[in-house]
Amino acid sequence: MEENITQKFVTDVVEHLEPTDILDYFPALNDDDIYTIEQLQKNGKREDACLSFLDLVLKHDDTTVRNENINILVNAFREEGYQRLVESYENADESDQTATTEFMEFLIKMTKPDLMNEIDAASLIPILLEKGYLKVKDQQYLNSLQVGDRSEACKEMVRRIKKKHKDWAVALFNALKQTQPNLLTKLDPGATNEELVQKGLASSDTGPLTEQPESEEEEYNSDLEKYDNEESEKSQKRRKVPEMNLRPYQLELAETADSGQNTIICAHTGTGKTWVALHITKEHLLKNPDGRVVFLARTNALVEQQYNLFQKYLPDRKVYHLHTATKECLGMHLIINDHQVFFMTPQILLNNINNKRVSLGEITLLILDECHHSRKKEPYNNVMKHYLARKRNKETIPQIVGLTATIGVGDSSTEDGALQHMLRICANLDTLEISTVRRNLEEFQKHVAVPKEETIKMGQKEKDPLKILIFENIAHIEAYIKTTELMNNKHLLPMWNKRPDKKDGKHYQKWTVHFRNKVSCKLRNNKELVRVIYTAMTHLAAYNEALDVNYLMNKEHVIEHMERKFEEDLKTLDSASEKEREFLLMIIEFCKKVEKMKVEMNPYLKLMRDKVVELVTEYEEIKGMVFVQTRATAFALAQYLSQELGSLGNGGLRAGPFTGTNSSETSRGMPDTQKNETLENFKRGILNVLVATSVGSEGIDVPDCNFIITYNYTGNEANVIQMSGRARQKSSTVAHISDQAIQKREEISLQKAKLMYEAFRRLNSMLPEDRRRKILNYQEEIRVVGDLFSSEEDTYKVKKPFRLICFKCHADAVNSEDLRIYVGQHRVVTNPDFRSRCDFDKSTAPSRYTISTIKCAKCKLKWGTTFKIDEFEIPVLKVAAFLFESAGEEPRKIKKWGRVDFFIESINKSDLLEIYKEIVDVEETEEQ
Repeated sequence: MEENITQKFVTDVVEHLEPTDILDYFPALNDDDIYTIEQLQKNGKREDACLSFLDLVLKHDDTTVRNENINILVNAFREEGYQRLVESYENADESDQTATTEFMEFLIKMTKPDLMNEIDAASLIPILLEKGYLKVKDQQYLNSLQVGDRSEACKEMVRRIKKKHKDWAVALFNALKQTQPNLLTKLDPGATNEELVQKGLASSDTGPLTEQPESEEEEYNSDLEKYDNEESEKSQKRRKVPEMNLRPYQLELAETADSGQNTIICAHTGTGKTWVALHITKEHLLKNPDGRVVFLARTNALVEQQYNLFQKYLPDRKVYHLHTATKECLGMHLIINDHQVFFMTPQILLNNINNKRVSLGEITLLILDECHHSRKKEPYNNVMKHYLARKRNKETIPQIVGLTATIGVGDSSTEDGALQHMLRICANLDTLEISTVRRNLEEFQKHVAVPKEETIKMGQKEKDPLKILIFENIAHIEAYIKTTELMNNKHLLPMWNKRPDKKDGKHYQKWTVHFRNKVSCKLRNNKELVRVIYTAMTHLAAYNEALDVNYLMNKEHVIEHMERKFEEDLKTLDSASEKEREFLLMIIEFCKKVEKMKVEMNPYLKLMRDKVVELVTEYEEIKGMVFVQTRATAFALAQYLSQELGSLGNGGLRAGPFTGTNSSETSRGMPDTQKNETLENFKRGILNVLVATSVGSEGIDVPDCNFIITYNYTGNEANVIQMSGRARQKSSTVAHISDQAIQKREEISLQKAKLMYEAFRRLNSMLPEDRRRKILNYQEEIRVVGDLFSSEEDTYKVKKPFRLICFKCHADAVNSEDLRIYVGQHRVVTNPDFRSRCDFDKSTAPSRYTISTIKCAKCKLKWGTTFKIDEFEIPVLKVAAFLFESAGEEPRKIKKWGRVDFFIESINKSDLLEIYKEIVDVEETEEQ
């Protein structure tokens, strides 16, 4: 085994491996080693990262451990697609195909760069996928590139197979044999110009394609190799400090913060508030060399964007991104002394404060993006409560800088109420000054685009047979529920009778969720009925969403929505209960009926399509955003625009959905990785239209758009202003396509926007002493109680036994004595019997943080996931999957772990490992 670890193998690994791809396969590596390797690779020192990694896994003193690590290493190469490294290890003494491989590489590299423009990546991808040279995730990404720039898709395809497969050139050659045999003539060094012309590979007035100037050959070699050295090149660029020249109005916005005072910087979307924050950070660290700056943003997608920008413009500072997928997100103390600027969500900072791993006293500047969310129980406001508590105790506190396009008016409907709301935001953020542009107003207004706005009214649909069919299915399910014992339950009947008559609105969906929860809590002694009602309500909610999709989209999108919604359930149709099976068969039959319907194109979608076509012909470059109400509509519309309008002029439409991350009670969220990739593709032009829900209206950093369309969507007064602010190109357009109900809501939002502007004017015109007095009075009203800011598990918790039961079928899950809080956040199970009550499905993409999905053994409801600590797989529970049951009390459903009022003991790593080691010892003894 060790004899195969040759110098050639090590050289191949160092040349081709990205070590962060396989770190998850080595749980024995400690956090410091993992951190070192990740930082080396991130900073462009990939080869050093490889050498450090190999040193850790191959130079262990214990031969047994070393051989085990070699096995893990080779298996990791297989799993991650590094076939060339597997072959390098297994064929240490063989070099049969070396000459052929090297010759093919030479031919491809010597070929003109325009070969990449002629290779059809779309036809090659399935072949390379089938042969194992690409993985499904590669296929998905390459297909998205293929929609935009074929040559980019081809280059990326070559980069991916070249990185992981030694015989990549032979594989490419063989695939071309099947798909584009004529193109192989281009790879023939002896091909004459006549042959090339005959096969359409050259024009008659050109010389042989193989005779290329040296500069072109070098250019193409560089073009191929640049992908292999991407991180290194990026790090070299970062060493050159890019110039940052702020405009006069931006410098004015920064003045109060530069003087060390707390402030809220308020300026329109697109006027460069992030650049102002970057300037403030640089100035702060110049004045405070030992300072620590924390930049907070409400979403991981925005955190990622801001981190990338600051990292580029602060190459001489150590910048760190704390993400929920990194161990340091709950151990900020491990890195705070080694870095100066940190990026994270407010909840990550709160978790670290609550667990006493870091304090606000260690931070010198705290920046809050979209700071108008510092209200009520939002995470921003909870962070500021810690701040105000420290201020009252005369402890060290950071400088506060808030960024926002608009402070909003909250729930106010009067000018006085709007002013009070603004003053409360100032009190929460402990700021007496709001930084706006006054002196440089004329220059500022040059950079604030004023788009032309238009409203397109949606009339009434004449006929809608699909809507009638959906109503029939809803009525069928409701009729069944009326035949159950629920109708005899005095606690449930009143809520059933109050179900909304209007089935196609948000109120009906909310009712299905609330009624489902109440049934699960009240019917403790009828598990079978609870499970049936859970299923029925889930289907009613799905039909409610289908009504929304049908209202704005075509019939095929309704079918796709229902099939996607119940994709997992339909796979287990044979094992479903009788009623679950009946409801699933209803969906199958429903989709068949819809497919056969002769329905014309949705007239509302036609309005949308016609407007988009008009805008595309109006602008030379397409860059736009479309806002919709629901996630289901966002996915359906993005798909429609790409498929139906992909061949329009100016390169066609290439649309992608952009929705929220968090899953709701009725729909799944969009993973952060997917959101970040979508935004990056939008910036690079791979996508030129984003179809977004409300999350796209604020916070995210997107290129200037030349059109914004709201498709039967409106937000609050802040959203209205920020959505329009996305249309920042000259002569841009904001088009509102909406029905009468949405138009009324738009009018209310516009009235509130006017109210906000007037209240803001009054706020700025207040005498400084009056504003200060009012803000301080509001601060006195902020409730800060004793130990409120200790770790959440110690606060207002009742010490009494309880147990968790499955929300869907009421199966027993775990008792309170077997539940612990690990690192202040994760609720883990310590009883081995727990495994007998659930199924563990291995993740298709396991990592240190998600090894398996935990499902109820009876009803298959997802209970949580497992993560790995050393060699042990630890179950982590999802609060929404359970009811909390305690003696003498009705079972309760609780939305968040932080709201659980039962005391749960904490556990540290060593104690948790000790418990699991004992479990393993007992199991081994029993086997003997």
